[in-house]
Amino acid sequence: MDKFNNELYGYESNNTEGVHHDETGIQDVIYEELKQESVKESTEKRRFSFKQIVILFLIISLVGGTSIGAGFSIASNLMEGNKYHLADNHNVKHNNKFDKNFVVNLQDSYVNSPIVNIAKEVGPSVVAITTKVRISDWFRNEYIQEANGSGVIFDVNDKNILILTNNHVIEDAQELIVTLNGNVKVPAVVMGKDRETDLAIVKIEKKDVPEDVYKKVRPAVFGDSDLLRVGEPAIAIGNPLGYNNTVTVGVISALNRELNLPDKRLRLIQTDAAINPGNSGGALVNIKGEVIGINTIKIADTKVEGIGFAIPINHAKPIIEELVNKGYVSRPFLGILGRDVDEHLSELYEIPIGVIVVDVIENGAADRAGIKRGDVIIEFDGKKIVSMEQLSDLIRKYEVGKKVKVKIVRNGKEKKEITVKLQEKISR
Repeated sequence: MDKFNNELYGYESNNTEGVHHDETGIQDVIYEELKQESVKESTEKRRFSFKQIVILFLIISLVGGTSIGAGFSIASNLMEGNKYHLADNHNVKHNNKFDKNFVVNLQDSYVNSPIVNIAKEVGPSVVAITTKVRISDWFRNEYIQEANGSGVIFDVNDKNILILTNNHVIEDAQELIVTLNGNVKVPAVVMGKDRETDLAIVKIEKKDVPEDVYKKVRPAVFGDSDLLRVGEPAIAIGNPLGYNNTVTVGVISALNRELNLPDKRLRLIQTDAAINPGNSGGALVNIKGEVIGINTIKIADTKVEGIGFAIPINHAKPIIEELVNKGYVSRPFLGILGRDVDEHLSELYEIPIGVIVVDVIENGAADRAGIKRGDVIIEFDGKKIVSMEQLSDLIRKYEVGKKVKVKIVRNGKEKKEITVKLQEKISR
């Protein structure tokens, strides 16, 4: 499960000795000086007066700490005789008072941001998932270990609430608790899971949910991840570190990022919207409020910031259908363990470039067709084979039960063409 470090940041303000005793009086002096200087109109640069230099140092002393930058900005304007500008001169009156309408409009632009409405509409469809696993230590003492993740409600019917999440969120869990909007906690069970795509479906029964809460539950709307463009807004909603319905905002940083993990290879959406431990299984949403990804991975490194990944929702849709109908995903299966034969190995062992069969799974498709250990696969359905990755990608494109012609080289020189009937590989 995800590990994390929490850091708290603060600031420290240091006042120059002797100044803090009369801080209010000095601020009044500074204000009067600034007021007098601001109404003077002059195109010539001013020479620094002794009084201005003293005021500069008093400003820096007063603001101290992290506010020195602000003090310097004010003082430099004072000494250079510049007027204050905010966006453009239309927003500042000649007496240097802020235009109240500008401030109101600025506030409205944030309050009425589409993100506010997205958080309100999509937030209730994103839930927190708590998993419990019973483990034992070296002394055989048993205890319960909890972990947190997120999930997205995608179907609400007369019997159940169905939730999409990551397989790694619920894997090996002995108990699941889902927290719905309003902090209502209900038991849940795994309906189906697929390790290869890192997706799973969790089910809540209607009878376990208070009626008033059930009426407010609504499914999220799935978008079309194939229409995404780099640079468009991305909103992540989830349960990081146990903080329910946390909203973070960024952009789509890249598309079709390929990540090779120990047991799978995923093609993902990259985003700089903050994805932290507990966000896994949550929603990545577009500016229309549509779910376009399932948050999955964050690169955790002191040298890296703002690199998170989500499973494109279009990749998830066919997986969801199989998990709902069967509880697992079936895939075509050749039934071999293979290794690449590159140009170097080909010259060294005098065997053709392709995939050498390291082992054959008993009663698998390859075994039944007559493929043996040591055979080198050089063609699959008429396509030249140069690597195990390429062969695996080709096999995925076929349906279970499909008959395919496979060309092999046996004993380094004997070519054979064998017909293989692809079997079902059950991924759970």
